[in-house]
Amino acid sequence: MSHYRGRITSHFFLGAIAVAFLLGTGTPATAASRQAQERAARKACLSGDFAKGVDILSELFVETKNTTWIFNQGRCFQQNRRYEDAIARFHEYLRAAQGKLNSTDKAAAEQNIADCKEMLAQEQASSAPAAALQPIAPAAQSPAPLLVPVPAPEPAPPALVQAQPQASSSSDGSALRIGGVIVASAGIAGVVAGVLFNLKANAIINDMESARDGYSSTKNADHSTYETAAWASYGVGAACVVTGAILYGVGLKAKSGSSLNVAILPAVGLGQPGAAIVGVF
Repeated sequence: MSHYRGRITSHFFLGAIAVAFLLGTGTPATAASRQAQERAARKACLSGDFAKGVDILSELFVETKNTTWIFNQGRCFQQNRRYEDAIARFHEYLRAAQGKLNSTDKAAAEQNIADCKEMLAQEQASSAPAAALQPIAPAAQSPAPLLVPVPAPEPAPPALVQAQPQASSSSDGSALRIGGVIVASAGIAGVVAGVLFNLKANAIINDMESARDGYSSTKNADHSTYETAAWASYGVGAACVVTGAILYGVGLKAKSGSSLNVAILPAVGLGQPGAAIVGVF
């Protein structure tokens, strides 16, 4: 019985030594592994393989729950000019470590966010003119098209041309009507002048009849002059009235659209001046 108890004690002692050995050697091994992972992540970020570096840092954060690895993810993106991803990581760092950061760590994260935003704005500003000035690549030369004979189109039937109505004269007889009114007005004025001359001649006769010496050669000559002027005015006035009436009538006829040719010629009769109208209606 004592021998069995001694064997149990020796086995328990060996087990305790093994556990102590594992506990003593496990922590340095884990620390060394993490240092190797951190070294690999830093190397990947510096060499441009940011995807690998961020993946290693994610594994370290899952193992340790230390938000420093999130901050390092932002730095990895920032080093590789992935400013939008870096800004997102720094914001996640501030959110995950809220209440646990000192003022120095918080200021460092906020400063990195500001730097990333500034660099992102500069890149966007510089890329706009570069895109505008980018030369356009010449299009690939296309093969020459095949020449296919095209049949000649059939002649179109002759179009019917509709005769346009002849435009009426722009004056449409208005000038003749206006001229007729003017000539007739002058004729009326001539008739009025004839009446005045006749009244003057009659006044001279009355003066001669009432005068003591009777007729005199001077008054007789004046009477003849006024009488001749009166008859001449009557003749010219009447001719002008008739001529104006004819012109006005011709103007009305021209307004209706009929063709006409009219000419006014002076006419002088026996002691009677006047005018004649010659035309084809």
